[in-house]
Amino acid sequence: MINSSSFKPRLPKSSLLRWEIATALLIKIVLLIGLWFLIFRWQDRPAAKPDMAEHFALTPAKVVAPVDFSSQSLTKEPSHVR
Repeated sequence: MINSSSFKPRLPKSSLLRWEIATALLIKIVLLIGLWFLIFRWQDRPAAKPDMAEHFALTPAKVVAPVDFSSQSLTKEPSHVR
């Protein structure tokens, strides 16, 4: 049989693995905070708070002469009775 004591697993030390995981998590957090600032805080802010009532106010429509439907000749469609 093969001597099992000669086969030792080649795993990194647990303390080294902890440092690598901690460093990766720290880099991830820094990148996520940077992305958050880029998306939500980097935009130009208006000098004053926007007026929502003015933004959604209806603009006056073009004045068009009213159409009188009673004076128009109404044509009847032919009835298709057999």
